[in-house]
Amino acid sequence: MKLLPKTVTTEKLKTWPMVSKRGHIPIRTCISCGKRQSKIDLLRIVLNDKGYVVRDIDMKAEGRGAYVCTDISCLERLKIGNRLKRAFKREVFMEKEF
Repeated sequence: MKLLPKTVTTEKLKTWPMVSKRGHIPIRTCISCGKRQSKIDLLRIVLNDKGYVVRDIDMKAEGRGAYVCTDISCLERLKIGNRLKRAFKREVFMEKEF
């Protein structure tokens, strides 16, 4: 079951420089389950200036980012363990309603 709708459509993907010139589709790995998927199928998360995890809807936020599946189970697994700390290489905080 998917939690979030896709934020980047296929039409928008075609305007990205790497895709439009070479037909290359970036592949990223979910930090929760380790599944490899195309960049548009994953949710990008970044840290804000206070160290809290926030969603990067446009996939253009500055700084270190990490990718996670939009499945509820993957998002729930982020709340336990050191997955976020390992991905961002620092201590991170997560709001309850993330």
